[in-house]
Parts: sequence; C-alpha cells; structure tokens
Amino acid sequence: MEPLRPDLTVRQDLSVQAKQTFQIVAMLATVLVVGIHYKSDVPDFPSPSDTTWNELAQEFAFGGLGRVAVPLFAFAAGFFYFRSDDGTLACYQKKLRQRARTILLPFFIVGSVAMTCWLLVRQIEGNPVQLSTSEFLVTWILRPPAEQLWFLRDLIVLVTLAPVIRWICHHRIIKYVAITLVAACWALNFQLFPMVSTWHLLHMETLLFFMLGCVAVQNMHWIERAGNVSNGMFVMAWMIWVDLVIARIFLRANFDIWYATDYAMTDLLLHQLSILFGSVTLFMTAWRIRNEFLIRVAGASFFVYLVHEFPLRAVIERFADRFLDQNTACWIVTPIVLIGCYATGMVLSKHFPAAISLLTGGRTPSSAAKKSTHSPNTGRAAAV
Repeated sequence: MEPLRPDLTVRQDLSVQAKQTFQIVAMLATVLVVGIHYKSDVPDFPSPSDTTWNELAQEFAFGGLGRVAVPLFAFAAGFFYFRSDDGTLACYQKKLRQRARTILLPFFIVGSVAMTCWLLVRQIEGNPVQLSTSEFLVTWILRPPAEQLWFLRDLIVLVTLAPVIRWICHHRIIKYVAITLVAACWALNFQLFPMVSTWHLLHMETLLFFMLGCVAVQNMHWIERAGNVSNGMFVMAWMIWVDLVIARIFLRANFDIWYATDYAMTDLLLHQLSILFGSVTLFMTAWRIRNEFLIRVAGASFFVYLVHEFPLRAVIERFADRFLDQNTACWIVTPIVLIGCYATGMVLSKHFPAAISLLTGGRTPSSAAKKSTHSPNTGRAAAV
C-alpha cells in the first residue's frame, strides 16, 4: 500500500481548452437538467408500441440523453475540488469556507425563497401548510421545495467527507477496491446511505463521479485525450450513446430510476452504461463547440440551475396548462425558460454583479470570460 503523501503543488494543470470545455459542459448539462424538470409527458407503459412519438421523444432526450447531467456535475465538482487540494488540515478548512460561500449559501438562499413561496401559495389557495416548528425547520434546512437542491445537498456532504475520499483515492489498492464497490452499488442502484427528509443523505451516483473526479486529478492526460479524439472516434461515441439509449427505451419505455425500483436488471444496466458513454461523449462535444460567446453565456449556468425550478416552474406550468397542449408543452416551454433564465442571468450580472455573485458563489459570465483567457498554469476554474 502506498503511504499517503500530500501533494504540495499541482504538478500538472489543465490546458486552456480543457478549462473552457468544462464551462461548456456545465452549460450543456444545465440545459439537460432544465429539460428534465420541464418535460410534460412520459411513457405510461413499458412497450414503445403503446406510447406516442411525443412521449418517446421526450424520454429519449430527457430520460435518456439528459441523465448524464448529474454525473458530469459531480465529476467536475470532485475534479476542481481536489485539483487544488494538498491534503493538509489548513487546506481543508480553507475549502470548507470557500464551499460555504459557493454551495451552502446558494442552497440556503434558494431554499429560503422556495420555502417562502410555497407557504404563501398554499395560504393563498386556502390550504395552509400545517407544520410543527421542528418539521418547519427540517423542511426548510434539509428538504426545501426546490427539487434541484438535492444535488447541492449532496455536494455539501461530499465536501465534508473530502479528506476521507482523498485518502481513499490516493492509495493504489484501496482506491480500486473502493471505486469498484461504489461503482457496483451505482450500477445496481443500491443506495447505501439512509433517507434524510425524503432524500438519501448521499446518492451513490454523486459519490462515484465525485471520486472519479478525484482520481482524474492524478491522470489529467485522460481529460486531454478525451477532448482530442479523432472525428471518427467522436462520431462512433455518439452512435454508441444513442444506440444504448434507444435500446433501453425499446426494452422499457417507462423506465424510472429516481426513487423507483420497477425495472428489470437489463434495463438498469443499459441505462447506466449509456450514462458512462454519454458523459464522455458530451465532454467531447463540448470540446468541439467551445467559443468565447458560449463560454461567457456558460457563466450564467449556475444562476439558471438555481432559479429554473420552483417557484418559477409552478408559474410557467400554470400558463402552459392554460395556453398550450399539456402533452407537448415541453418543446415550447423548455426553450423559453432556458433563453429567459440565461438572458436574465446575463443582464442581472451586468447591472447587479455583487448580488448575482453572492447568489451564485462567484459563478458569473464575467468570471467565465476571464478564465477563458488564462494560460494553462494560471487562474482557477470554478467548481460546478
């Protein structure tokens, strides 16, 4: 077994292209997350022959391709955390303070807004929420009514456990055993961690890809190679990804893994395999489409991630139910929400930079633009 030795300096850093690619990845993943939350129709039956083309299209785009978003977020979060971590107590304490600003504070702000709106809406509708003081605090702090916040809560847990994860991932034998076990639990959708206020304390998917991000710090050439693959390999990766998603839909169109167990093992393994191929493929895609405009727009991605859900979704869905066909509303509503949220983030970042920086933990279009001009060995890319 290798003894644990703190890395006093970062021996190898990412190229400018790779740093920019991670920003585009965050934007593409955010687009997919918004689509997942705004999909308006899903297959009701396992057989594709019993579903409509609209249901199949939404399942393909958001139930299939879209499921790479969270793994990519978790991988990037782990990678950028450990990229500048030297294993010392002082560094850990510094990172805890940083993540309190970049993760905990946005979680608290958005959770508080969602909680306030939820209580007000229920009161206005004549169906006030009946909660004890303890139930109110638990809901507010641990399970606010904004679905996207579960991932930030997972990150808070992961950052707290970061020294343990680093210790595991810096030992030659232990890391392979640990990652294999965690990967097996993820592949089989076996959740080891207990439920805390209707969410698992930590999901195996975020743990696995956060750990892989840690391992990738020691093997940065993997990232560079993934971006620099040939066009033939790139096309083949897309074909495999699409084929895996289609195969899973063909076997079970109404597949659902989110706190659900009504699936066959073949369905599950195809789904997880599509995520592995898709995560790498989306990174390859981001490498090829990166440009200064998209990098600047990508700087508003965390703002979009924070605000696209409740209470905004409740308002949007009420209008959609009134003016649009409920089954196909997704194809109109999702682009409107994305364009509106990104535009709002860009405008507010320009006119109220301090407030938006506070809300997003410093993830703003201007900071993204600055990172795009940094040399390979300077600057700091913000964690997703």
